[in-house]
Amino acid sequence: MNSLKQWVANSSEAVNIRLVKAVPGGGSDDDDEGEDIIEFNPVFTYPIFGEQEQIFGYKDLMINLEFASGSLTSCFSMGYKEKKPTADKIYATMKDFLPEDIIDNHDLFTQIAQRDYISFKPMGTKVSEYRSNAEGAENSVFEFYQCKFDTPRFLEFHKRMQCFAIFFIEGASIIEDTDEKWEIRLLFERVSENGQETYNFVGYCNMYPYFYYPDQIRMRISQFLIMPPYQQQGHGSRLYQSLYTDFCSRKEIREMTVEDPNEEFSDMRDKNDMKHLDSKGVFKDLQAPVKKDRIEQVAETYKLTKRQVARCFELALLRNLDKRNKAQYKAFRLQVKERLYKHNAEALATLDKEDRIEKLHETFLSVEEDYHRLLALL
Repeated sequence: MNSLKQWVANSSEAVNIRLVKAVPGGGSDDDDEGEDIIEFNPVFTYPIFGEQEQIFGYKDLMINLEFASGSLTSCFSMGYKEKKPTADKIYATMKDFLPEDIIDNHDLFTQIAQRDYISFKPMGTKVSEYRSNAEGAENSVFEFYQCKFDTPRFLEFHKRMQCFAIFFIEGASIIEDTDEKWEIRLLFERVSENGQETYNFVGYCNMYPYFYYPDQIRMRISQFLIMPPYQQQGHGSRLYQSLYTDFCSRKEIREMTVEDPNEEFSDMRDKNDMKHLDSKGVFKDLQAPVKKDRIEQVAETYKLTKRQVARCFELALLRNLDKRNKAQYKAFRLQVKERLYKHNAEALATLDKEDRIEKLHETFLSVEEDYHRLLALL
């Protein structure tokens, strides 16, 4: 058994992603002079290599995926110490998830990356820009661009970009790029140094409009990603705020929703929605129970879902709650439980009364604990 283990590699550890900022006039390939390289591993590879995320038949396997940091021109290479005749066919397995124009010639890739370092510019309509206080961003301006699939140069860029969704968004799939309804917001870093402006890809969000009766649309955020080197620096909140500001300005949009948000996105969303509603005075003179029509009115005014608004009200109630005031705490508890019961009515209906009450209370305690965690982040 031990002898077999040395021939099995974890695919998420074997795949090495490199963002390359190739500076013209770089040195030899051996020392990568003239290149600023950021390396990291994917979080998910099971859509490519299967649930176990294993690759069989190689010793000391390394799979390199290099991307020019702005244009995302890409290069595939791999190395290993030994290989079995029955080893998995790695490139054939990965091909459908990689950019169509990926190359396997590192010298050619370096030449293209050096060219793109000077010539690449973002595509689409520039929406806005901002500066960041993050370390190393003193010479950077971050810019948002809006695209659709008929935007010049964007389709090619999207085919390069979409593999990052597979690697970093759990359950993500490659979206249909022939559907003209998709809207995509791109985020780039513009760096100004030595009289030269260059661009690095930071992240993106794609959105799809659904019909909202009778004559509006519900805009659903589908994929939302900030690249690993730029995470935990506030760029996700900036991207979310950019989208929200845009949605609020468009009369045809009635509501903003999110498709299967993970915990990190939900936290970021809750923090931003809370701060925005707070700034608008929505929580002024707030007491439980909050009436249904107040929740509906806030949801309509600020284009949020009723569930999201209800959660924000609950967070605001808990923030100001004195648990020693039994009547106040009971009113809060009943407010949360009523929402939880409606949201989980079908599952709770299968339980007898005593189990239903117990399960609902357990869920409430879990929600309350999570709310305390969120409030600590605000």
